Amino acid sequence: MAKFSAQSLQLLVLIRGRLRHVTRVLWADPQYHGLAIRFLRAYAWLDVVIRFGRRPNRSDLRFNDFLYALKVSEDIASPLRKRITDKFLAKAYVEERLGPGTTVPTLAVLDTAEAIARFRPAVYPVAVKPTHSSGQLIRIGSEEEWQANLEPMTAWLSHDYFRQSLERNYSGLAKRVIVEPWLDESLFLEGSVHCRGGVPKVVSIIERYKKARQSYTPDRRALGVSLGFPTTEFHLTKWDFLDPVLVAAARLAEGLSYIRVDFYTDGQRLVFGELTSLPAAGVGRFYPDGGEEIFSAAFFASPP
Repeated sequence: MAKFSAQSLQLLVLIRGRLRHVTRVLWADPQYHGLAIRFLRAYAWLDVVIRFGRRPNRSDLRFNDFLYALKVSEDIASPLRKRITDKFLAKAYVEERLGPGTTVPTLAVLDTAEAIARFRPAVYPVAVKPTHSSGQLIRIGSEEEWQANLEPMTAWLSHDYFRQSLERNYSGLAKRVIVEPWLDESLFLEGSVHCRGGVPKVVSIIERYKKARQSYTPDRRALGVSLGFPTTEFHLTKWDFLDPVLVAAARLAEGLSYIRVDFYTDGQRLVFGELTSLPAAGVGRFYPDGGEEIFSAAFFASPP
C-alpha cells in the first residue's frame, strides 16, 4: 500500500474535489455527458488511490476493484440498473421475480410537497425514505412526528444523490418519497447476499438490535469479516432461511454482473428489501485489517 506524505495527500484530495466539481458542472448539460463521464472515471480512479493507497486493477481479484470496474462501466447506467436502484421500482422488480408479498408493503409514494403535507398514515410507526437516494430513513411514530418531519421529507424532493456520489445508476431517477410500515420487529436478522454473475457468493448477516455481524459462504463457513462496520462475531444456530434466500437471490441477480440482495428474516420467514449495485459507493472499508482479501477469496472462488 502506498504511503503519501501529508502534503501529497492534501494535493490529491484537492484534485479529486476539482474532478468531482467539473463532473457535476458538465453533467448539468446533456450535450457534455460524454466528457463528464471521462472526468467521473478520473475521479473514481483517484478516489480508490486516496482511500486504499493503490491503483484500481480491473484484473486483480479484489472486491473493491471489481466494484470500481462496474462503477466506471456503461453497465452501471443501464435501464435495468436504474430501475432496481429506484426503491419503489425495485420492489416491483422483486415481486415480478419472486411473487407478491415478498417485499415490505407500500403505503404511499409521494412526489410533491403538497402530497407530503396532506398524507397521514393510517397506522404508525412507519418508515419514510426517498426512492432516489441512499442512506436516508426516518422512523415516524405519530402524527405529531409526521408534522415535525415535513421539512426534511420535502427537502428530499430536491435532493440529487448522483451529485453526491457520482454513481450513474442514480442519475435521472424520479424524485419521490415512499412510505412503508415499520418492519416487523420479529424479523431480527437483516442480511445481504452478494451475487457475482447471477451466483450467490457471500452472505452477510446482521443482528438488527445488537448489531452483531458476520459474513458466510453459501455453505455456512464463517469468514470473520464485515464491510463498512467492525465485525462483532456471532454464530447462527438456525439456518432454515438460507436455502430459500439463496434461490431467491439467484433469481434476482440473473443477468447482472453484480448485485447485493438485501433481506430480513426471523430465521424462517423472508422479506426482501433493496437491491444495491455499489455497496459503500464501491470504496467500502473491510474489517478487520486484511478482511478484503478474505472476502474477495470467497467472492471470486470457483464453484466446487
